[in-house]
Amino acid sequence: MSFPTPEVVAGRANVHVKLKQLKARYEANEASRPEFDSEKQFTMTKTVKPDWKPGDGASDDDWTKHSKITIDPLSPSISGMEAYKLLISAIVPRPIAFLSTLSADGKTANLAPYSYFEVLANDPPTFVVSVSQGMKDTLKNLLETKEGVLNVISEWFIDAANYTSVDAPPGVSEWELSGLHKEPSKFVKPACVAESAFNIEVKLVNSFEIESLRTPGTIVSHICILQGLCFHAREDVLNKDSTTLDLAKLKPVGRAGGITYLRASDGFEVPRYSYAQQCEDVPGVKDLGK
Repeated sequence: MSFPTPEVVAGRANVHVKLKQLKARYEANEASRPEFDSEKQFTMTKTVKPDWKPGDGASDDDWTKHSKITIDPLSPSISGMEAYKLLISAIVPRPIAFLSTLSADGKTANLAPYSYFEVLANDPPTFVVSVSQGMKDTLKNLLETKEGVLNVISEWFIDAANYTSVDAPPGVSEWELSGLHKEPSKFVKPACVAESAFNIEVKLVNSFEIESLRTPGTIVSHICILQGLCFHAREDVLNKDSTTLDLAKLKPVGRAGGITYLRASDGFEVPRYSYAQQCEDVPGVKDLGK
């Protein structure tokens, strides 16, 4: 039997100390914040500048009072983690791929959230999910079975969904850890999350690896292209003709930087314009850009 070296033991102790410090800091911050307002309703407001017209630019000039700093994400002066923190605090809000998969032998069902996620096309419905930090169960399952379910996360189960990101060892199912419930899928073996108001059964159609430029030869991310096979929508969240979801009822949750989540509490509409029509209706538009 081999035993860990003193350096390894010391490293583990430092990690535990740091985790305790982070937990204490989080609890202190959380105690100072107001209660979550579960009764808060989604509200539509006017746009930022209702009287905006072509050529007006930004709605205020505060941006002119500040300079920009150029940052090289691969510079030796910035670590990979620092570049990561900067990136995820800037690209916000990010939708979350709450991905359900099943092991090839059918014995272990996994559930995990990924915020490097987006819809790419509607015909066929196509999505991209980036899975980083090694061969996790979700990625292994996807590559082996080529099946999964994307589940939209809403406010009423965000705590349970967040807990599925725990670093459980391989073979441990996040379903039981989170307390979420399985709902049978129609075309794939992995289950839908019953608590989710919108589920998308998917199949893997392509995948490729992203190699680190800092440490050549190291794979830092696996890009998975998924095709939607069918949707499941909660009937009360759909509109009457089943073409859109009611944002006020869906109550979606997205990601920001660090451990911050965002809710959809306010919205506004901004029209799309026809250039030809604008040239006819708005004086001076046809002279702009020439």
